[in-house]
Amino acid sequence: MEIEKIETNLKRNLLLHSSSVKLSVGEKETQVIRVNSEFTFQEILGFGGAFTESSCYVLHQIDKELSNQILDEYFSKDKLNYQFGRIPIGSCDFSLDSYSYSYKNDLSDFSIEHDLQYIIPIIKSAQKRNRSLKFVASPWSPPAFMKDNHSLVSGGKLLSHYKNLWAEYLVKYIFSYQTQGIPISFMTIQNEPEAKQIWESCLYTSSEEADLLKNYLYPIFKKNGCTTQFLIWDHNKDIILERCMETLIEYNALNSANGIAFHWYTGHFESLERLHHLFPNLLLFHTEGCTGYSHFKPQDELSNAEMYAYEIIEDFNHGINAFIDWNLVLDYRRRS
Repeated sequence: MEIEKIETNLKRNLLLHSSSVKLSVGEKETQVIRVNSEFTFQEILGFGGAFTESSCYVLHQIDKELSNQILDEYFSKDKLNYQFGRIPIGSCDFSLDSYSYSYKNDLSDFSIEHDLQYIIPIIKSAQKRNRSLKFVASPWSPPAFMKDNHSLVSGGKLLSHYKNLWAEYLVKYIFSYQTQGIPISFMTIQNEPEAKQIWESCLYTSSEEADLLKNYLYPIFKKNGCTTQFLIWDHNKDIILERCMETLIEYNALNSANGIAFHWYTGHFESLERLHHLFPNLLLFHTEGCTGYSHFKPQDELSNAEMYAYEIIEDFNHGINAFIDWNLVLDYRRRS
């Protein structure tokens, strides 16, 4: 048996060294991978991607055969076998329009009809390929009338007297999607709660997030029989340790949370490992990452793949349970 070793530079366009080694029959033990079952680490729950409206729109618009091929590649058991899908609750930065499910302070007009055009049909197509698919839902913003800036965008905060109504709104969302055959297994409290964005966003301090979770979301979900589990933070790794320690311990939300969600854009992997050891019973989910936020190079797919590989390997080496990518598919030629 002959093994060839090839060493190149990072871009794979320069050969640095090449050599080959012949193994005799007596050297077969070098081909054995030994697994020590006495040592176990975290449970790996799987990979996934986000069903944003932009992605679902693209999958609707392209050739049907190509759309099916993409969904097969992602969700079929003999392909990538994605186990998770992330769903924005209402509009986000990758939606065709800004919208909420209700515009009245009694929620009498609540409806997920908007999602029936593109998002839900694509989700159902994915479910046909993987019946065990689980979903993580994330809000980018409460309805504008519930916020102090009266807008879905540019940050703002949830007004205190609407906390209970916001929790009821999210319960309605859970049941509405459940009626469509889409059970929501996990929900993050807020997408990127420290980011004031030009798109849908809402700001929460650690005490505000803890208060919303333990005093409103958790009891109201429990009262209504919702089994959806809650993930806190859902933002970058840079201050994840300090933020989650405050939310869970200082502000006493540990008994209401089931896990911690994070994004890949800034921060260090060591913080994940410390969280994993401090809170071994909490799940750690990577819920968003992409190369398109800064220096995406469509002509340099290898560099983009290497960025993903590095993040995925280090995340799992430092204790995470699941890795969820951002948009399933986009048309990178279109710019809004």
